[in-house]
Amino acid sequence: MKQLLFFILIGTLFSCGGPKAFYDYDEQMNFEQCKSFSFYTDLNTGFNELDEQRFVTSLSQALIAEGYQQTDDSDFKINFYTEFFEQRNNNTIGIGLGGGGGAVGGGVSGGIPIGGTQQFISVTIEFANTVNNELFWQAVVESKLDKQLTPIEREEAFLEIAKKALENFPPKR
Repeated sequence: MKQLLFFILIGTLFSCGGPKAFYDYDEQMNFEQCKSFSFYTDLNTGFNELDEQRFVTSLSQALIAEGYQQTDDSDFKINFYTEFFEQRNNNTIGIGLGGGGGAVGGGVSGGIPIGGTQQFISVTIEFANTVNNELFWQAVVESKLDKQLTPIEREEAFLEIAKKALENFPPKR
């Protein structure tokens, strides 16, 4: 019984932790023409220089793994930008005390907040046609991101975000 309770608790803790993605795209776009990509040179991402390069590498790796090629003469260009925000954890622990005797009873209870705030990142990734510079696909991924991560942990987190964004590229119609 204790083992079952332990696994339920662990499952509850880890069930809400993954990135969430939202997508939009031009329904008229022929995605089969998209074979190669490059990044805009004048990115204004909101990342520091090291994290920007880490995310470029992660997104490139994820696209190459899907069969796309990174070239200077590409079919589409990539822009991305970030926003960092904090969210309060609304979890509380309830404590109650009650008693009674005879026909009279009473009780007092209250909630104690636990957890504090969590750090989140929102990454918007945009793909634009190289010929006319028109946006044809966009993903917004929100994920927890601890500011105290090591460089290797940051790379892993960015790769997870990139893979989540590309789950719907090309879109399934």
